[in-house]
Amino acid sequence: MKLILKSVASPVATTLRRLALAAGVLACLPAFSQDFAISDANFAQAARAQSAREPHGLRAAANAGLQQLVQEMGQNIAPGTLPDGFPFDVNDFSELKNASLGIAFEVHSVHPKRLAAGGAPLEKMVTGNGIWNFLVMVDKHPVALLEMAKVDGRWQVQGAGGAKLAQDVYQAAQNHSGKSAFRFVRIYQATADLLEVQDSQAKARYVPLIAARESLKMMAPASKDSVLPTSQEVLPALQEAVRRNLAADANQ
Repeated sequence: MKLILKSVASPVATTLRRLALAAGVLACLPAFSQDFAISDANFAQAARAQSAREPHGLRAAANAGLQQLVQEMGQNIAPGTLPDGFPFDVNDFSELKNASLGIAFEVHSVHPKRLAAGGAPLEKMVTGNGIWNFLVMVDKHPVALLEMAKVDGRWQVQGAGGAKLAQDVYQAAQNHSGKSAFRFVRIYQATADLLEVQDSQAKARYVPLIAARESLKMMAPASKDSVLPTSQEVLPALQEAVRRNLAADANQ
C-alpha cells in the first residue's frame, strides 16, 4: 500500500499518516480487473444503510479534504506523468479531477488480550475505534481509501492510498453484504482484515480481505453465493496469530 505524504511545507502536513496495515502485504498483491459498476439493487440498499451510520459532518469534511489533497498534489505533478509509487490507482492525474467519495466504513477492532482469551463471538467483541475510511471513486471504480479521524474535535484527513484494499472492500461488500450495512474488522496484531456481513438469518459471517488471506492463508469466497465462515470458524486462526505475536513481543 502506498500513501501520500505531504511535504513539510504544507500547512496540513501533520494530517497525513500511514494507514494502519502492513504496506508490504498490499504492495505485493495483484490488482483487480473486475467491473466495479454498481448494478445490484440489494447493494444500493446496503450502501444507503451504510451511509446512515456516518457521523454528522464526516462526509462534508472528507469531501473538502479530498479536494484539497488533489489540488495540492496537482501543483507538483507535471501533466501526463505520475510519480513512482503513486497511491491512487489511476492512469493519469487528470482522472482525479473527477474523483468522488463512495461508501464509508468505520474500522472495528478488539483488544488483543480479549481476543486471545475468547469467550465470546467475534461480533460481540469488536468495537469501532473512531477511524473512518472512504472509498475514493473515479468513473465508478475504487482507486484508493481516504482515512479520516477527529483531531481536536474536527474531522481531518489522516492518509490516502490502499487501492487494492479499497477494491477488495468494494467487491466483498457488493457480493456479500446483501441489503444490510457491513462492518470492517481489523485485527492489528494478526495483520488481518475482514468484512463482517449478515446472512438471511441476521447471523454474522466474515469475508477474509487481502491481509487475512495473505497473512493467515484464509480462502476468498469462490463466488457471491458461497457460504461464508462464522465467528466460530475464523476465531481460531485469529487467536493463534494474536497469541503468537503477543508472546513474541513479550520476549523482546
